[in-house]
Amino acid sequence: MNHLEILRYYGIRAQKSLGQNFLVNDEILERIADSIEITGKDILEIGPGYGALTEKILARKPKSLTLIELDKNMVHILKSRIAEKDLIIPPETTFQIVEGDVLKYIPSPHPNPLLKGEGIKESVSPLLLGEGSGVRWKGGILKYVPDLSDRDVPRHVSTGYSIIANIPYYITSPILFRFLHELEHKPDEMVILMQKEVGDKICEKKWYHHSYLSLALQYSCETIEEICPVLKENFIPAPKVDSSVLYFKRKQEYDAPDAKRFLNITSAGFSAPRKKVLSNLTNALHLPKEALSKIFHDLELLETARAEELDFRKWTEIIEKIGK
Repeated sequence: MNHLEILRYYGIRAQKSLGQNFLVNDEILERIADSIEITGKDILEIGPGYGALTEKILARKPKSLTLIELDKNMVHILKSRIAEKDLIIPPETTFQIVEGDVLKYIPSPHPNPLLKGEGIKESVSPLLLGEGSGVRWKGGILKYVPDLSDRDVPRHVSTGYSIIANIPYYITSPILFRFLHELEHKPDEMVILMQKEVGDKICEKKWYHHSYLSLALQYSCETIEEICPVLKENFIPAPKVDSSVLYFKRKQEYDAPDAKRFLNITSAGFSAPRKKVLSNLTNALHLPKEALSKIFHDLELLETARAEELDFRKWTEIIEKIGK
């Protein structure tokens, strides 16, 4: 079935409360799926909806594919499409659906990682099992998993994995911060469809100043690039703004204490964006203004500078001068 047929067949209506807009352009979906190596890899897809991008991912035969979906109705539709052979799971792919909030999802590099958090559970198959039981697919075969709703869930996630996500605009920043800064087991790379304005700010296109988000992502990523713009007409329903697909390749080295320090100090610098960064740092960090003024002088920075005017290199120099 094509996208319109699927929407009609299942009576799918986008839920505003969940920020749902369905990407229905197959050319763009293929481009997203081609933006990273999928074959033989562990892939995490966030917000699969009815499976438009999931189809493209499965066609490339990943080692494993985990879907995380908050909408119970979409989980049911995904399972129905699998049961009706409308979504085909390759024999070499381990597949699972997790129903719940991605911001509570905890991947792990261990053989039996844990999936924790209130409201997180593996998908239930109403076709085969009673309530409170889970289903895992291996090569298209349904396998019973004991009650998963109220305790830790054992899962297989390898040491390296990639994320593909077409997510609601309002959780773009929380997802990026969670997977690239907060979680211990971070992805190797991410492909995220987001509001174009946010993507442009992250990429620091010439008409945008630096932002706390762009600096935080530069700290954790060695590569950030735009894959393609996506006009609003490619969605059902069409959002009010255009979108952009961005690629993030994570730095392999990540020192958590240093990262925390970088984020804390840059966050302090942006605490009052219209004020001078020198004043923001003095007030937020309780540092002597004279000492900070000397640092700015040594680095040839204007004391009237605002946080958005300082690039990543300047911020790292300021933080190094401030010291531990």
